[in-house]
Amino acid sequence: MRLPAGVRDWLPDELARKREIEQKIRAVFGRWSYQEVQTPGFERFEVLEFGLGEALTDQTFRFSDRRANALALRPEMTTPIARLVSTRMREDPLPLRLSYVAPAYRYEEPQEGRMREFTQAGVELIGSADVDADAEVLFMAVEALDAVGLSDACFDINDANVVDGVLATLEIPEARRKECKALIGERNVVALRRFEEPRLVEYAMLRGERDALERARPLCGTPASRAALERLRDVLDRAATLGIGSRVNVDFALLRDLEYYTGFVFEGYVDELGFSLCGGGRYDNLLPRFGFDVPAIGWTAGTERLLIALERRGRHLERKRPRIDLLVAGSDVVAARERAAGNVVRFASGELSDEALIADARAHGIARILVARNGKIRELKVRKAPPPPAETVHPFGEAPH
Repeated sequence: MRLPAGVRDWLPDELARKREIEQKIRAVFGRWSYQEVQTPGFERFEVLEFGLGEALTDQTFRFSDRRANALALRPEMTTPIARLVSTRMREDPLPLRLSYVAPAYRYEEPQEGRMREFTQAGVELIGSADVDADAEVLFMAVEALDAVGLSDACFDINDANVVDGVLATLEIPEARRKECKALIGERNVVALRRFEEPRLVEYAMLRGERDALERARPLCGTPASRAALERLRDVLDRAATLGIGSRVNVDFALLRDLEYYTGFVFEGYVDELGFSLCGGGRYDNLLPRFGFDVPAIGWTAGTERLLIALERRGRHLERKRPRIDLLVAGSDVVAARERAAGNVVRFASGELSDEALIADARAHGIARILVARNGKIRELKVRKAPPPPAETVHPFGEAPH
């Protein structure tokens, strides 16, 4: 029996580790006072389409219900939350701080770190347009990756207004700007040279700290692009104050693919992987499409990608036994009493001998056995057995297709 391409089963140990990562991220969300929400796994396609670019629209799983309504599995979480806020939370005091840990679905070619069913953990900060919100979401992402054990993860930042200002300053024709942005995002130097503007190539390769901002300044001839440079400088300064300045850099080729990004954007990564672990940015034009004219910014991390990064570093290769406090045989009442006392109880089925009970306890790492038979309760002693050899767990191994 083969699974469809791009999905996988999670065995108990694998799922336990995934849940552990998610709980650590949820704890970070809670410390930043973000409240968790949940939206349906599928919605009307016309609603999701508000927030999707052309590429992501093509990757959406679509289907119809019996009334011929066009529906779709959510390919990301930001658009459903924008719909939720615009319809059911628009009277709540702003800014809203919302979080989620939820599955999403995209029809794309499965590969490492890119599956058709995956989990997104993220936040949306709705109703704040200032640089404080930009800094908040970035620094929360840094703290989240620190919390799961990736305290050396680095982050690239940029602002969509900068590239718009550069293209306007260099007088790139309006009809070719979308193409030019795509080439800058790919750092396609060969194709950029066809625009016969050497400064485009220089700009596409420009990254660093405050020095990169100064080198980009002559190319920013619009008020919006110059203001964006100052916001980026502010974020860099604040990162330095927190002691994480070396982990945050400007990358002017960082152009996130979703069309609703309007300003500050960022991605987090580690050297071992060829894809980002998390990312996000400002999408001030999305909620107005739902009739609620407020700015917003957010970020999301792929839980499975975090597991891959940790696995590469050997951080959780040892298989963990689940906690079981005692083995009970012969009495539902005794088992219920022990569970009521807060213990984790494994119930032994059948009339097992003492030797079989001890063997079962050893196999599951259980220290205590209670046997209730013939109106009496007795405890068996379990001698410690040598620990089994560590087994390698692949929390995001190749899924069967």
